[in-house]
Amino acid sequence: MKRLTTILLAALLWGCGKDEPNPTEGYGTLALTAECTNAVAAATRAQAELPAKLIPTANELGLLVESADPEYEFTQVWPSLDDYDSENDFLWATHYKITLFSGTEYVGAGQSPEGIDQPYFEGSQTTLVSVGRGTTKIRITARLANTAVRIRFTERFRGYFGNGAKFKLTTEAGNEFEAGYAPGAPPAKAEKWYFVRPAEFSITGEATKQKPSATQPAQTIRFAETVNAAPKAGTLYTYTFDVAGAGDTGDTGEETFILNDNPIRTETVDEELNDDAKPDPAN
Repeated sequence: MKRLTTILLAALLWGCGKDEPNPTEGYGTLALTAECTNAVAAATRAQAELPAKLIPTANELGLLVESADPEYEFTQVWPSLDDYDSENDFLWATHYKITLFSGTEYVGAGQSPEGIDQPYFEGSQTTLVSVGRGTTKIRITARLANTAVRIRFTERFRGYFGNGAKFKLTTEAGNEFEAGYAPGAPPAKAEKWYFVRPAEFSITGEATKQKPSATQPAQTIRFAETVNAAPKAGTLYTYTFDVAGAGDTGDTGEETFILNDNPIRTETVDEELNDDAKPDPAN
């Protein structure tokens, strides 16, 4: 999915009398086509897509124009492409770095806001605004520049830990976001997407089994911290918690907790793993 817009920067929109000075002398024109894409890299697949509702329209993107000419200083920000006035906001003919970004102020991915449904988009290109060759056309694609995280629990995990799960995503910036589910709650219709800066983050949590009987307390399992030390920008990381071995019959067995198809903890127990089959000690 791509959302497009085209604006004309520094357009020379009026003529001048033969003997009058040209107020735009030394300025060139730049025609910018902007687009947003929902394609992102994924840790487990070659490519994924962000939900359409999270993709801003190109007109909502902010515009940063910086001189790339060491002999000419110029930096200006427009809160959105719609705020740029092509009749009055002229550009001197030289090299520029043109950047599109999410939000009304440019902060970069390293300082972007963190939270649920807060993707940060950015795209840039360096070009020459030239009087001699007329209007310079440029096309910039803004892509996800921070990091996306999803935390999932399989149906088997939810069934085994029927008394709920409480997990927490903690970022290097010190922000904390809750994940999990309440006892007996069905999966949410809308999946949560957590967006964080491309810096270290961790996931911790605990889940509580079904209560085996009226007299036996439900057991809570605490999971070791999972750390992503170097997440990449523009990448989706999906953490799927699962459990294997629960529900087996027999005198002994194993319950294996799995993260993204990899065992993260295995317990061998001398008891029936199917909680519903455990005898009530009161009988």
